[in-house]
Parts: sequence; structure tokens; C-alpha cells
Amino acid sequence: MTYPRPRWRVRHWTCSSWKTKVLMRKFDNVGRVRTWIMLGAAVLVALATFYGASRASGWPAVLAAVLVVGLFLVALWMFVQTWRRREKDLRYYALHDPLTSLPNRSSFLEHAESALGQAARESSSIAVLLVDLDDFEEVNHGLGDEAGDRLLTIVGERLEASVRPGGFVARLCGDEFAVLLEDVTNKGSAVSVARRIEEALGTPVEFNGSEVLVSASVGVAIGGPKQEGGPEDLLRNADVAMHAAKRKGKARYKVFDPDASSTTSRRSLTEAEMRRAIKEEEFLVYYQPVVALETGKVHGVEALVRWQHPVYGLIPPAEFVPPAEQTGLIALIGQQVLHGACRQVRLWQEKYPRDSPLTLSVNVSARQFRLPNLTEEIFGTLEKTGLDPHHLKLEITESAMVNDALAIAALRKLKNSGIEFAMDDFGTGYSNLSYVKRLPIDTLKIDRTYVSGLGTHAEDTAIVHATVAFAEALGLKVVAEGIETAEQLALLRELGCELGQGYHFAKPLPSEEVPAYLGGCLRRPPTTGPG
Repeated sequence: MTYPRPRWRVRHWTCSSWKTKVLMRKFDNVGRVRTWIMLGAAVLVALATFYGASRASGWPAVLAAVLVVGLFLVALWMFVQTWRRREKDLRYYALHDPLTSLPNRSSFLEHAESALGQAARESSSIAVLLVDLDDFEEVNHGLGDEAGDRLLTIVGERLEASVRPGGFVARLCGDEFAVLLEDVTNKGSAVSVARRIEEALGTPVEFNGSEVLVSASVGVAIGGPKQEGGPEDLLRNADVAMHAAKRKGKARYKVFDPDASSTTSRRSLTEAEMRRAIKEEEFLVYYQPVVALETGKVHGVEALVRWQHPVYGLIPPAEFVPPAEQTGLIALIGQQVLHGACRQVRLWQEKYPRDSPLTLSVNVSARQFRLPNLTEEIFGTLEKTGLDPHHLKLEITESAMVNDALAIAALRKLKNSGIEFAMDDFGTGYSNLSYVKRLPIDTLKIDRTYVSGLGTHAEDTAIVHATVAFAEALGLKVVAEGIETAEQLALLRELGCELGQGYHFAKPLPSEEVPAYLGGCLRRPPTTGPG
């Protein structure tokens, strides 16, 4: 059954497992409401029956009372049936993909967890096959979204037919499907199913007279009685194998090797996890206030990305940004961060109007600056979110600009639109002062390693002093990172540093906590140093 829903809703629904938990809580609430309604109805019926019996005079009155009670009971029965149908529909939507009517990710994980438990008790094995369509986006771009939706439905039907009997098929997200096989005797039986899937998908699909060739990369993971971890780990292993199959040329299968410990396998695992996290929107934006040191007023906020992993919790950027840079996924993550932060800051500007609007600082990696369409993406984001280019500051590192003509050209094009640029972690990279002078930089950010030594290490204090003087000579602003004490704040003021950020003012905050901080700063007196 195909549900007439917009395509983006279908994708979002199938990728968000937390919606299932929300819906199940609604189910519990519905059950409680229904219980109270039935209890209240029973009390009313009892009272009505008692009242009718006590006031009745003759058979007509008794028959009238019976008729009224009967009609009430019929209405109550119809009401209860309506609630039951609604609950049934909600349960279906919570556990099934609305496009293909297949079970969704949450349903698959529940089924796999149960199968793993049974395999442990019976000393048997199960297999998870992750099926990812090759070049699916070309169908969307070439034939349209309706053809893409139809293709996904056909693929789901073919998968179900190819794994019968006993196979459990689910649509996880976008063009990813998963197959669960129980009571697997050996690796060969799982591989034979993978081959059947490839054969089933190999038949062309016709759309309005055009034939579309379908292929898929399949990752196979075997879980035995000694399987460590739950179904998420088994699915992750299948994801690693699937990406290994894609690297070998697509349209093939690959079995996960648990003994593999090469750098490629570990990198594939990280890449697979990050790709899933991007689809499920697990990368969150936190905001750290940038404060005017003389007045204590909030000048702007810096957008900082965090990974809200479903198993490991909040992961700091130091653990995922380097592999994201290596795999090129930093571009997709950066695009999500920029769009979400611009939209959020624009909302805060409207809610907290002031003479000098709140500014936004966003980090841009060296790899992002090498993308040919970076400037168009940034301009498009500003247009969609309504944020003024003059209120956006892009933070770059020294190494991102060195000897890179394409990056410098993109920087100048963005600068001409009013966007400002800050040199992040100044002093930790190449530190070629004449090179920095030639770039259209507006702000220098002093790295926290130097700020932490203020007042205690003469070398750090001298570097900060020289940086502030250098920036003042070039007419640049200065932002000190990592301010943690009042003593550091006082020294930075004496040196003439204009802006700063750090735990002394506020840690990076989730978006829902920023309004309270902004509201408090509007009522807070100017910050003063010690003494």
C-alpha cells in the first residue's frame, strides 16, 4: 500500500527511530484515556439504571429506560472501536515505512534483538544483509521523485520475494534495506541469499517507456551465539561490509570479516557510522557566546558541532572531525551545521532585537573551501534563512589558505558579499604574517593554548600581546579563545583584546538554553575584573 505523502516526509520518517518512542508514549496515553472513559461510562450507566428503576411507573417507563441505556451502550461501543482502530493505525505507522509498507528500522532492530536471543539459547546463528541501491539519486534526478518512490516500492517487493521463506525485510532509511535471516547454518547460506537478491534486482524496471537497471551493494554480517553487542552492532558490521562492496565496484556483495583490523576497516566503520548519522540528523549544533570584554555584552555566538550518538552519547568534535575530513563527509556535516545555525540565529535576532544584531561564527574546513560550489551553497543558505551576510563570520585556519588559489578565490568572492572572515587558532599554523596581511581577514582568534598561559608563562603573555598589537596595526578585531578565569579576562582587557569566549562566560550551549543566557545578559551589569 502506498501512502500519498510528500517525499521528504517519507525520508524523514523512515530515518528517525526516536519518533517510534514518541508514538508509543502516545499509545500508552491513549490506553489510559480509554480506560478512564470506559470506567466513567460504566458508572454513568449504573447511575442511569438505578435512577430509572427508582422512578419507573409501569412498563413504558422501564422500556424507555432500557432503550436509553441500550443506545448509550451502542454509542460507547462505537466510540471504543474507533479508538481501537486509531491505536492500531498508530502502531502500524510507528513500526512500518509508509512508502513501502515494510517494517522500519525500529521494527527491524526489535526483531533482530529477539532473533539474537533465540540464537544464543539454541546455539545457532543469524545473518543481517544490508542492501543499498547503487546510484539511486540518478533515478530521482532523471525521472523524478515519483519514479524514485515507485522504484523503492518495487525493490521492497522483490526483496521479500527473494528471501522467502523465513526472511524478514525492512526499509531502514532512504535507499537502504535490511534483511534478517534466522537459523543460518553457515556463511554460504547467507551468501546464497545475497546472490538471489542480486538476481532479483537485476531485472530492469520500466517507467513510462524507459527501462531502469537496478543494482545494489550488499553487506553481510553473521551473528552467532557468542555475538558481542546487540543488533545495532550487527547492522553496523553489515554497513561496513556494504561500503567495502561499493568501493570494489558496486553491484556485488561482501561478507564482514570480524578478524580484520586494518586501518581501512576501522576507517570504513567510522565512515559508515557518520553516513548513517548524517541521514538521521544526529549532528547537533551547540552555541558558545562571544562576549565584548569591556562591557560583558554578547556580541555573537560560535556554532560548534557535536555528535549525539544513539549508543555512545555526545561525542566531541575532536573524535569525528579528523575522519570526517579524511573521508570528505565534513562537507555534508558543514552544510547541515551552516543551514541550521543561520536559521537559528536569525530567529534569535528577531526575538531579541538590538542596535547591533547578534552575529554568527561558523568553522569552515580546508576541504570545504576546495569545493567548487561552496560559494553558491553559502549564498543559497543565507537567502533561505534570511540571515544578513554582514552578520555571518566564517572561521578558517591558517593551513586552509596556504598556497591554495581556489580557496583564496572563494574567500574573496564571499568577502565581497559582506561576509566576514576570522583566522582561527592563530599562531598554531604557518604563521606567515605577510601572507595573512594579503588575505581579506577581519578577525584574528588567539588560540586557547596561549590564553591559558596568560600571567603564568612569559612566552604566552608575550605572544598574546604581540598578536593584539599586530591586529591593531592592521585594523583587525581580536577574539581570545578559552577564557576560564577572571585573571585572564583582566589581562586581556589590559592588552586591548576586544572580544573573547570561554567557560568563564559560558560553555557551548544547546539551542534551547541560549535564549535564557541572552535574556540574562540583557539584564546583567557589565563584567568587571578582580579588584
